[in-house]
Amino acid sequence: MKLKSLLSITLAFTATSLFANVRAVTPDQWGGKKDGVQMKRHNLFKEKIAAGAGEVVFIGDSITHFWEREDSWKKHFGSGPRKALNLGISADRTEHVLWRITEGGELDGYEAKVIVLLIGTNNAGHHSFEKEPPIDTIHGIKKIIGVIRAKQPKARILLTAIFPRGVSKDDPYRLRNETVNNAIVEFCDGSSVIWCDFNDALVDEKGDTKEYFDDRLHPNAKGYEVIESMLVPIIDEALNAAPGKPIKGRASAKKAKLEPIAMRPISYFKDSNWWHQRTLEKRNEILAGPKEYDIVFVGDSITHRWERKGGEGVKHYAELKKQYKILNLGYGGDRTQHVLWRMKNGELEGYKAKLFMLMIGTNNGKDKPKDIAEGTRRIIATIQEKHPESKIMLLPIFPRGANANDAGRKRNEAVNKITKTFADGKKVIWVDFNDKLVDEKGDTKKFMNDRLHTNHIGYGIWRKAVVPYFDNLLGR
Repeated sequence: MKLKSLLSITLAFTATSLFANVRAVTPDQWGGKKDGVQMKRHNLFKEKIAAGAGEVVFIGDSITHFWEREDSWKKHFGSGPRKALNLGISADRTEHVLWRITEGGELDGYEAKVIVLLIGTNNAGHHSFEKEPPIDTIHGIKKIIGVIRAKQPKARILLTAIFPRGVSKDDPYRLRNETVNNAIVEFCDGSSVIWCDFNDALVDEKGDTKEYFDDRLHPNAKGYEVIESMLVPIIDEALNAAPGKPIKGRASAKKAKLEPIAMRPISYFKDSNWWHQRTLEKRNEILAGPKEYDIVFVGDSITHRWERKGGEGVKHYAELKKQYKILNLGYGGDRTQHVLWRMKNGELEGYKAKLFMLMIGTNNGKDKPKDIAEGTRRIIATIQEKHPESKIMLLPIFPRGANANDAGRKRNEAVNKITKTFADGKKVIWVDFNDKLVDEKGDTKKFMNDRLHTNHIGYGIWRKAVVPYFDNLLGR
């Protein structure tokens, strides 16, 4: 991992107090139980570390903890260069691991070469989706990676996908864990952090885990043997590889052909540390905020700049907030797929809202208008599913460019023509004031300095246009 990336991870995830409302990222000493079974096991770890830890370390919950009871553990990890320190504690979640490796000091006083990390299934298993959406678990795992990188910079991290659980692929816990897995794979660079996904080998042809997990959660002897058969060669390669040399790791078998990108939920963790920070800040804001909002703004940078420090809309936003309780879920750079992912995995949880205002799609430049529109329809459907009490103000994508022949404007207009049909005038209300955001020649320059992002004048027009709808739909 490049120094810049390492520093960004370390800086981003050491300021725990900033996000204390998000349980998964807040170090927790098992609720302060200093004499519980977890604390006793932690103290045992400290004794082993003091006596001399090995170069291979496993970190996790009961799946890692119980591994050491297997004969195969003794065979593969009990002696020799692979002799391992098992730092698994039954029932642990990300927050417990964070306490153990920060305040608990389980990574201090020795140098590891390989650290195998498997954590997260209890974050789903112990809390409802609303109280622990996948986005929180993802943040917890990335924070753990950041702490490991800071405390053990020479170690290779083998990040293991959370194992499948339940009877079928439709098991709700499995679905939550797969959402986490699909995001945390983006934290792997193939050198410092290596992805290890064995899940396709741990289910039968029907998707059942019974053959490998007696209780459909914890691997049995056969399950551990299957995992070891794939993991041991990766550990050996990591132990013997020159510093910085890429390690192949393992990915599950390829999935069936996917739908167009604009139509399916996709996170932005891979390409944007900013996006990670924004999602964590917003989850913290939701958990600390009111249980009901008047209006939730949903969109991309154009929506974000209502509230962004130095943004062109902040003065207008300040006036709006005097009248309404508002949550702003606008993210710079977002496309339909990113908003859809956020709406499905945490940003609609923990509150009620009377009204949503949605505009998205201008960043989907490479996608077909019908796919962008379908992505928007799915966002609407997700909001309606999770907030049936709410109404949605659907805005067309704003005009962009110098004139009507601008390619981006043409694409946006084609999308708007379709998305307009999603409004029923009752639960989804179409609010179009695009004609007020161009001059007599069709140019946006007066209202958008860069012909894309609304300036102070543009936000004033936006505010004036939507306030009557706000008051009417909120019953004022």
